[in-house]
Amino acid sequence: MNIILIEDEAIAMRMLRKVILAIEKDAVIVAELESIADALQWFAANRNTAVDVIFSDIQLSDGLSFEIFESMSLQLPVIFTTAYNEYAIRAFKVNGVDYLLKPIQEKEVEAALNKLKQTKTLFSQQQMSEIQQLMQQFQPVPIQLNPTFLAFQKEKIIPVKSESIAWLNTQNQILTAVLVNNQKMHLEETLDSIEKRLPKTEFFRVNRQYIVSRKSILEAEFYFNNRLSLKLLPSAPETVIVSRERVALFRNWLQGIL
Repeated sequence: MNIILIEDEAIAMRMLRKVILAIEKDAVIVAELESIADALQWFAANRNTAVDVIFSDIQLSDGLSFEIFESMSLQLPVIFTTAYNEYAIRAFKVNGVDYLLKPIQEKEVEAALNKLKQTKTLFSQQQMSEIQQLMQQFQPVPIQLNPTFLAFQKEKIIPVKSESIAWLNTQNQILTAVLVNNQKMHLEETLDSIEKRLPKTEFFRVNRQYIVSRKSILEAEFYFNNRLSLKLLPSAPETVIVSRERVALFRNWLQGIL
């Protein structure tokens, strides 16, 4: 059984490793990762590595581990370990097999691994293939490289190409696209719907109000509470903050690690 551990506390990592190896004699700890950034880099570089299960703490030093599984759409079973119980529902939305509260007990780890094994045996290879084919039918439409949005000004409809957008902001239910030439356009869409259509390599949702393009970022500066503030061109009328939960994803996005 190939296992990955994601835990930012050294003592907790050692204890979890010890418990797992005591229960599963043939277990192989493939990787021990300490943060969201470490995990994103590891999975990006080891896409073909066979992994049976991930043991992951939820609250890591650079955010919540859910970001790892949500951003990369990892289809791997996860056994979450945490000192808090408020994340249980979200855990099972990202392939959570079990949810163990710290301090971790050996009998709980054993029960979680048994649950994983039983779940695997419920489906034959043919059933799994049928499920995957059904899921593919509901995959989102591939993102266009250069989508076009519509701005309405009086009686005119003006096409706005994504490559001309520097950043977008929603305020008081009004969505504004600021173009690279500093022209402002009001779009008749929501920030959520536009985010789904934009190419993820070129645009990033930094918080609930802003999406920024790669070309608009002049620099990022460390901000209090483990956040980042961005200097954009054209400049924004307020300080644009990368929320704490998205800092690790943002830094990887800047490096081209998706």
